[in-house]
Amino acid sequence: MLQAGKFMPQSTRNSLRQTVISWFLLILLVFIAVAIGFKQKSYQKSGSDSAILSADLFAGNFTAAEDIENYNSKSLYEKIDGKDDLYLSNGFISLQCRRFTDNSVKDREAEVYLYDMADGENAFAVYSLQKRNDSTPLDWTQFGYSASDSVYAAFGKYYMEIILSSQDNSLLTSALNAAKKLSSAISAGKTQMPVFDLFPTDNLIADSFKFINADAFSCSDLKNIFTANYKISGNDITAYLSKNNPADTYAKYYRFLIDNGAKDLQHTIKLPDSKTVELFGTNEIFFVTGGFFAGVRASAPIDDLQKLAEKLIQNLPKK
Repeated sequence: MLQAGKFMPQSTRNSLRQTVISWFLLILLVFIAVAIGFKQKSYQKSGSDSAILSADLFAGNFTAAEDIENYNSKSLYEKIDGKDDLYLSNGFISLQCRRFTDNSVKDREAEVYLYDMADGENAFAVYSLQKRNDSTPLDWTQFGYSASDSVYAAFGKYYMEIILSSQDNSLLTSALNAAKKLSSAISAGKTQMPVFDLFPTDNLIADSFKFINADAFSCSDLKNIFTANYKISGNDITAYLSKNNPADTYAKYYRFLIDNGAKDLQHTIKLPDSKTVELFGTNEIFFVTGGFFAGVRASAPIDDLQKLAEKLIQNLPKK
């Protein structure tokens, strides 16, 4: 019995092969189109000057890139691979970028990054956690500074970076003007961070506030911690506080310290829920009061820590 198609004419076999290839290519094109569609949902370019990063942000002597880049949580890694976890863990919503080129000097450019972090605390968190040491505070905003080749600020729910192509005073001046203009356009003045008012002002190191979203002091149970640094008797002391489940946080943190070899010390803080401990040369007093978990820590004498702890307790609201 002859097998089906054994004596199929050559022209018929060629036609069948071409049909199969055509269908394969058609299906492949459909997959590519779908992939591009998903890609466009997570990363888009827009030439609209109605966007926040308008073409005139750097004034008339700079040319703005035609396209504005937009990234969401799924595509952020494409722009800042290796740093996206910091933003994603602190409430990141979107990133808008635009490049500006100086018309008078070849290869002199500035790229503006504007992160929507959903609220002021999140914006301040990413600002404080990666703040550079070689910085000069900005005199027109609460949280902002410049370096030789960049400008950084947090205002409202936004965190902003302007990265320059070179260390150039004229370019930096243009970037500072652009940053101020951008801040005025999208933020209504001072970022509301009332929690900072709870920290004592005596001996406070200016611009030392930080917000730690998670794993504060290497403890996974310490979350949403605000900190400030003080200089007392020549010693650097850190004060901290949080409203994140204060009683539960207090108990878990104490257990964490003891499990890692901390020793209980005598103290005179008159609060039911308070401890003084020493671990690897760091003394620490922490407590629960007024709906807050709070404390002070440093490689400094207990007396200096106790003075700051008492002032912090006085500042915290009483229930």
